[in-house]
This record gives sequence, C-alpha cells and structure tokens, in this order.
Amino acid sequence: MSFLANPALQRKLVDALNANTAFATQAQAFDGAVQLEVDNDCLWLKIYKGRVIDHQASPSIFGYTFKLRGTARAWGLLLSGERLWADLTFPGKRDFSDDPTLSRVGEMSVEIATEGNLIEAGRLTEAMFELAYTLRSVAN
Repeated sequence: MSFLANPALQRKLVDALNANTAFATQAQAFDGAVQLEVDNDCLWLKIYKGRVIDHQASPSIFGYTFKLRGTARAWGLLLSGERLWADLTFPGKRDFSDDPTLSRVGEMSVEIATEGNLIEAGRLTEAMFELAYTLRSVAN
C-alpha cells in the first residue's frame, strides 16, 4: 500500500487543490477526471471549472480523461524533492546517478506516465504541475 491509499492525505490534497488559486486558474476550462495511480493504489479526481468536486480511491464508472501512473519509487522521488515533476513526466533521462557511463543518454522514457486523452493532458500541463507540487506539500 502506498501513500496514496491514505484517506486523510486524499482529503488534504482535495482541500489544498481547491484552495490553490493557480490550480483553479489553470483548470478553469476543464470538465473531466484525472486519475492518479501509484503502484496499485488509485485516486480519481473529478475536476470542474478549476475545482475538485468529487474524489474516490478507486476507478470511477465514469472513467478518466487522463491518468498519471507511476511506481511508489517514482512518486517518492517527487515527494522527497529529489526530482522535479518535469524530470519525472517529460520524456528523456536527466538523472544519471545510476548510470555513470552514460549508456542511457538519449533514452526517452518517463518515470510517471500520462495515459488517456493526451490533448487534454497537454492543455492542463500547468494545472498538473500545481497538482504535483500540492501533493508534495500535503504529503510532507
């Protein structure tokens, strides 16, 4: 079980997102759902006009617009501040601490993948930055 399975943290994240004016501004023209997945844990967030209006700890029957999926290790790198959101979600290897010979230069993998409607995910890039850093602040 990961940190995402904690109901208190889920509630804190929703409350913090709804208090985050930058998130509200960036998501004001969005009517959809974002699903966060950490290993086998899930948090589904229904977002309407910049506010999280519903959430649940399992996939919704309504589905998601897009989801952000990664391992507990990858999300842990974000929460600890060891890696930036952009480092974990944009293709390309930027940390070579595990590869001193640089054998993986040019690799286009991600630690936290985006799946689903990539056009909407791209349109909400700044909102997802706000979501990621809000999650980091409530988890610590």
